[in-house]
Amino acid sequence: MSFLEKISEFLTLVKESNFDLGLIYSQNPNGIYIVVLIILVLLLIAVFFIKNAFKKSELLRLVSKVQNSSDFDEFDRKLSKIAFELPKRGVEVASSLNVLKEDILTSQLALLKDFSIKKKIKSYKQISSVYSLIAANSKKYKNEELTKYYENKSRILLDENLKNEIETYYKNISFKENDIKYVNSIVAFANTLENPESILTPLQEEINRFSFAFNLDLFKFVKALTKEESGKIFINCNEKINSLFENSNIMISENILAYMMEIGQKEKVYEYISNLKNPIYLQSLYYRFFAKVEDDINLDLAFVKNETQINENYKEHLDNKITFNWKDLGLIKHILNAPRVLETIGHIDYRNVLERIEKLENEVDYNAKVAEILEIARRAETIAKEAKAIARSSK
Repeated sequence: MSFLEKISEFLTLVKESNFDLGLIYSQNPNGIYIVVLIILVLLLIAVFFIKNAFKKSELLRLVSKVQNSSDFDEFDRKLSKIAFELPKRGVEVASSLNVLKEDILTSQLALLKDFSIKKKIKSYKQISSVYSLIAANSKKYKNEELTKYYENKSRILLDENLKNEIETYYKNISFKENDIKYVNSIVAFANTLENPESILTPLQEEINRFSFAFNLDLFKFVKALTKEESGKIFINCNEKINSLFENSNIMISENILAYMMEIGQKEKVYEYISNLKNPIYLQSLYYRFFAKVEDDINLDLAFVKNETQINENYKEHLDNKITFNWKDLGLIKHILNAPRVLETIGHIDYRNVLERIEKLENEVDYNAKVAEILEIARRAETIAKEAKAIARSSK
């Protein structure tokens, strides 16, 4: 007997028994179970459609009001929900979204206006991802206008809108140390593209508009870059700075040189000063640095090493250094062994200093021997006292 025949038989029994459930159950218990099962299935179907209708209505309201969000994160959460729910809520939701798509985009982009470039990059990537999901989830409704719009916008937002935002940013900054985190975010985004140079090359060109030799803020910016985060920008900028120090005719700002000595890059400053061939600028550096930095004889010796002729007083300064530190053999030897010191102080003075060093070394050697003899004597005295004490105790 087929399922329909069983149902027909059960309904006939119900009619004949005048809806007496006890009689019905006694004669056809399986029929009762089947009917209960059918009722449960119908209830579940009804609940499903009611729930779906409610969620559909709720999603339609969300679509109509999403552009009223005043906070980007709230906007993103709502639009993400629409994207995930879209394939389950029917063509009406897709049609509503299609009508409001331009308003939604305009309202969402307006919320980014005051964001930092770092946050804009993150936000544009979020929007693009959600738009790509909407495009994929709307295909089942055959609404080509909607699907194509979100496919194109998910690409254009990154390829055009965000690139324009990035360009506007780097064309309006001075590349100071506090810009590092934003430039690094640009580099990180560029490295995700098929052609990173589309962003990195114009960014580098903009940096190159500033003077690496005289702009202290730019110099600090470059020194704060890291190869790990800044990539090619780090490499290119440091190559430019290194090339400045390799050119003996380039003038590098006194402030940059002073800053380099502050951060422990003194050797590079010494080398630059000792090789500089521009007499006018060397003279300027002489007035700024020579004999001006306390306890930095190497800076003074860098000037002495330079053969470029300027108005200087190297001899007097070195004579004073040697005179006031005549017992510091290490310092005096360091000065005498430096390039062009012999020519600067003259052979006679140089020989006199050597003789003084020899006397001091002899004096030091003599004092050391005396100290050693006294130490031996003290030890001998101690041993004698101990021996005498032992002798007494044994009596």
